[in-house]
Formats: sequence, C-alpha cells, structure tokens
Amino acid sequence: MTVAVSPSSPAARRTLVVCGGAHALHDGFTDLLNVLYPLLQAQFGLSYGAIGALKTVYSGSMAVGQIPSGGLAERFGGVRVLALGTGLIAVGYCLAGLTGSLWGVIAGLCLAGLGGSTQHPIASSLVAAAYHGGRSRTALGTYNFSGDVGKVALPALFALVAASLGWQQTMVVMAAVAVLGATVILGSLRPIVTHGTVEPAKNVAGQDRPWA
Repeated sequence: MTVAVSPSSPAARRTLVVCGGAHALHDGFTDLLNVLYPLLQAQFGLSYGAIGALKTVYSGSMAVGQIPSGGLAERFGGVRVLALGTGLIAVGYCLAGLTGSLWGVIAGLCLAGLGGSTQHPIASSLVAAAYHGGRSRTALGTYNFSGDVGKVALPALFALVAASLGWQQTMVVMAAVAVLGATVILGSLRPIVTHGTVEPAKNVAGQDRPWA
C-alpha cells in the first residue's frame, strides 16, 4: 500500500512550512555561534586557534552525523529523527549555558552539531517527497531560502538577548526555542505520514524514500 500526497494539498504545504521552519532554526542555530565565539574568547581568554578548534568541534560533529542520520531515518522515520535532532541541539545549548564552563561548551557544541546533522538530509527529502516535478524545484527553492532567513534572524536575536542577559542565559533561551521547534516538528509532520490517498498501482513521490 502506498500513500500519496497531492502536491497542492494542505499536507504538502504543511510539510514545506514546517521543514522550512526547521531549516531556518537549524541554520540559525549554527550561525549564531559566530556571535557566541567572541564572547567565549573574552570570558575564557581563548586564542584564535582555540576558537577555531571550537568551531571544528561543532562543524565536525555535524559532518560526521549526516550519513548516520539518513540510516536512522530509514529505520525510525524521518520525522522522529528530525525532531530528536532538534531536541539534541536544545540539550547541547542548555548544557553549554547552564555549566558556563569551557568543557561544558565543548560537550554542548558536540551534541548540538550531532543534532544539527539531521536537518539537511531529512527535511529536504520530506519536502521533495511532498511535491512533484516543477513544484518540487519551487518547493526546494523556498525551503533553501528559509535557511537563509534563519541565518539572519537567529544571530540577530541571540545578540540582542545576550546584550541583556549574557551568553549563558541566552543559550538556555535558544535551547527553549529548539524544544519548541522539536515539538512542532513532531506534532505537525506526523499526520503527513499517516494520511493521504491510497494508490496501490502508482509510483508516487516519497515511495523510494523510506526516511520520508
């Protein structure tokens, strides 16, 4: 039995909106670190090399996690893994903020990088599975644009909040945003997997993408 989702259906549009939001959050969570690093440098007296090492911890964790994320999505479902990854970002940021120590920051960046690795391979596949043909290209373009919006919005928000609360409390605030995002992903995308029109004899978008 194959479940088809019409490219103009509310479910398809909801997929695009939620996955676009996830893209904005994840890319924003990555780029706000560029605001965090100078604050860490000032507090801990870090060299430029040490700041580069922190960035490597995050980027390396994200890179290492992307291929396993696809495998986990095939086994447990893309929506669950994407929500879990977003939640893992929350854990990492909360750990960094609550401990306030350099080792806590390192561990938090590692966890956040692993969590961030889930977004690109899974969310893009969910969007591609929900739309057909030329609509798929338009949807993916919109999805990609949403990531750029997050790169602008979240670093600016982080800077504004950190100016008032400090970086530690702001990391906890960002963790709360990640928890909210994970909740929306899990609650909004789950119906897309379980509802639709049954077309047993027709190949449809997402049939060859078990992670979607």
